[in-house]
Amino acid sequence: MKKSTLLSLLFTLLCAISGKATHLMGGEIVAQQISGSQYQIVMTVYRDTAGIPMQTTAQFNISDSAGSTVASLTTPYDSVLSGNTLPMYPYGVEVYFFIDTITFTNSGTYTIGWSNCCRNGAIQNIATPLSQSMFLQTDVTVFDSTSNSTPWFLVPASIFLPANTPWQYNPLPFDPDGDSLFWSLSQPLNALNTACPGYTLPPGTVTNPMTINPITGTITWTATMVGNFVTSVLVEEFRDGQKIGEIRRDMQFIVVQTSVVGPVWNAGNLPADSLGNVYVNLIQNSSFSLSVSGYSPSGSTLYADAFGEPFFTSPNPAQWTCSGSGSNDSIQGTIQWAPSSAQTRSTPYILALRLTDGYLAQDLSIIFQVSSGIGLEEETVQYLTYPNPATESITITPVPSKTMIFNMSGEQWELHQQNDGWDISQLPPGAYILRAYNRNGLPEGTTRLIIQ
Repeated sequence: MKKSTLLSLLFTLLCAISGKATHLMGGEIVAQQISGSQYQIVMTVYRDTAGIPMQTTAQFNISDSAGSTVASLTTPYDSVLSGNTLPMYPYGVEVYFFIDTITFTNSGTYTIGWSNCCRNGAIQNIATPLSQSMFLQTDVTVFDSTSNSTPWFLVPASIFLPANTPWQYNPLPFDPDGDSLFWSLSQPLNALNTACPGYTLPPGTVTNPMTINPITGTITWTATMVGNFVTSVLVEEFRDGQKIGEIRRDMQFIVVQTSVVGPVWNAGNLPADSLGNVYVNLIQNSSFSLSVSGYSPSGSTLYADAFGEPFFTSPNPAQWTCSGSGSNDSIQGTIQWAPSSAQTRSTPYILALRLTDGYLAQDLSIIFQVSSGIGLEEETVQYLTYPNPATESITITPVPSKTMIFNMSGEQWELHQQNDGWDISQLPPGAYILRAYNRNGLPEGTTRLIIQ
């Protein structure tokens, strides 16, 4: 799950890309352990072809936890993988890959950073974008005797979306070591640990502002203004309750006014949990098939693809097939999976399905929980919280062993019992999702909570 897996996923991304500019549109840096203290650094950068050419080399600056520079690497972009145009967009968005290796001399946490000027001058939610750099950074912890790589994103960027239309996109973070991941929307960076001046969240409707689902990682947004907007997805990595790393995906979205209605998933008949997430419980060694269909109200030809760990996990990886070409304004995809006992775990698998008409795209996220069929390994307990809305503390019945709470931006906190209740006094007012866990650390119930 290290170097070979990441590079194979890059080639998978590029297999549908053809053709051969830089106002910078986004990117991310990941660090994958090759062996011991040797790591491969892979930076992906997206570029608007209407801009100046992409720089031929990137300089990575690596610093330790004290802020001292330990190495600088000057790296050319990979001439085989780079300079290709992403498919399914009305004009050019190129992708570039800068790949290098480093051997750390000591264990510890390191920051890998890269800066380049300038951002796209058309960006509307940061101040003076043409004078601001795009700064990408990632943190990785190197252990003496334990494997560790940063997470990476399984789903390529989604650039264009229609104004005044509900839209979903899931970058789908994945960790090869099975560490816990928590994601949130964050500010794009202008320098090391420094947010872009004047940043504001891209404008959205009151009922559907830009938010990220704390369970699936899906970004949901109904944009209210045409133009170019930037934001960042922050993914924090935890092991045994301790933060050991983070990555960011810097993203530019282009909101367009169009008479063409984008593709739509038929998700109404799919199984769902109490929060409306598509949720499927699988039993080990049992075959399962789920069909999902989509259509184009505008009559466009459709294409569908699927991403997620089940498609490259072993043994018995999941299979994705599409029936029909989409030429009749509709398309159907089928997920088939017979997970083995080795794929049983308490952490769910997240899949992202992408439906596109060659211009606009729509993602659909699916939660797969694989259980042994023995004991409670899915959300079946009805939890009640009161009061709701609440201000200082809440009572939860039945009493869980552990409680996590998430806001609509994806930030998360663990609640602690205080006297006869669970303390919420330090949380700002707003809408939250509360998830309860049993004594085995398995999620067994989810509910909504309003804090005033």
